[in-house]
Amino acid sequence: RRALDETGVTRLRFSSLQPQEITDGMIDLYREERLCPHVHIPLQSGSDPVLRRMRRRYSAADFRRCVDRLRSAAPGIAITTDIIVGFPGETEADFGATVALAEDVAFAQVHVFPYSHRPGTSAAHFADHLDPKTKAAREARLLDLADRSARAYRRTFEGHDAVVLWEEEKDGRWSGLTEHYVRAFTTSDRDLRNEITRVRVAAVADDGLRVDLLPE
Repeated sequence: RRALDETGVTRLRFSSLQPQEITDGMIDLYREERLCPHVHIPLQSGSDPVLRRMRRRYSAADFRRCVDRLRSAAPGIAITTDIIVGFPGETEADFGATVALAEDVAFAQVHVFPYSHRPGTSAAHFADHLDPKTKAAREARLLDLADRSARAYRRTFEGHDAVVLWEEEKDGRWSGLTEHYVRAFTTSDRDLRNEITRVRVAAVADDGLRVDLLPE
């Protein structure tokens, strides 16, 4: 609130937050145009037994309610997340719950990580570690879901206007991020670095959005 009231920063964005940290007051801030309609909320697992073993302080239902509240306040908001597959003791039913929740939420982007043994952590002492083949199969399945979910989210912008913060140019193509944290690309002879411009989404591609600059 203070950043919005006391600075002229053009674009602000929430980073990684736990569901229990997202308050009504924070959600109210999405009325402000300078607050980007995007938030990253690590899910890690859609299974309550796995979340408890991870010592997470939320349930799958808590996560769903959080997403519903955000989307009610900011329709079209991008919800991105992290998911760990193959946590010690994760059953096929546990993994199925994660898949079901991810499909239901329809994330804008999912970062998928296979569980890796870290000495000194509580999980390292669990006896029921999964075999690499099972973890790899679950990772592949979730990566496929993540790709389909991201593509579906990008398609919602086709033909619409967006606002892009341009970052860099490579081989004549400029790259930047929309307010919804979607990668956008365009060609221009202008130096767009660090500019924020309005664009029209011309097409959806594998790596993001193809956009055209709008007249100023």
